[in-house]
Amino acid sequence: MSSKVFKDRVFPKHISDLMGLMHMMVFEGTDGAERWDTFLTNQQKECVALGLAQYYQCEHCIEHHTKVLCRLSNVEQEELSKNMNSITLFLRTEVSRIGESEKVRWMQAWQEFALKIALKWGDKATPYLIALAIGMARDDEFLIQFCGREVKKIFDEDGVNSRSVIGELESVVIFMKAAASKNRIVPKVEQIFTP
Repeated sequence: MSSKVFKDRVFPKHISDLMGLMHMMVFEGTDGAERWDTFLTNQQKECVALGLAQYYQCEHCIEHHTKVLCRLSNVEQEELSKNMNSITLFLRTEVSRIGESEKVRWMQAWQEFALKIALKWGDKATPYLIALAIGMARDDEFLIQFCGREVKKIFDEDGVNSRSVIGELESVVIFMKAAASKNRIVPKVEQIFTP
């Protein structure tokens, strides 16, 4: 099952295979034999993965998820990069470290920005899914609560089990943390073996 996404010359093949299996489970809802219900679309999961890849600044992950997302959503890479960079830049603000009036303005600005992106993408949940994922990744209680409530509201209104949605989102976050950590260190590890 060796995966091109995680293959390098140092990483053990059995662990690479495990990461490849986890990738299939998270993004495709299958382990190759069994299939189970998923609650996020592939496009939503790829948007979240790309947002996290940009947040982590993992070039390998950015390249991979950009290609997949451009193919899935039929969007130009330049437009996708522009929007994702804007989202990630917006979410780098640690709202817990700013004053109350700034916090209120940040929330208003985020809601306006998220609406603009949602209208452009035709999916009101995606900006909040990306923000919630980044909040989870950095253990940011404010983002988790603020965006989590919005994700819950959006999916509950659509009759989709929001607990299952957020659980599936957690799996994308956990996978991306492992993948980005692994992929960012490959060039550094390879330097050990360069004469």
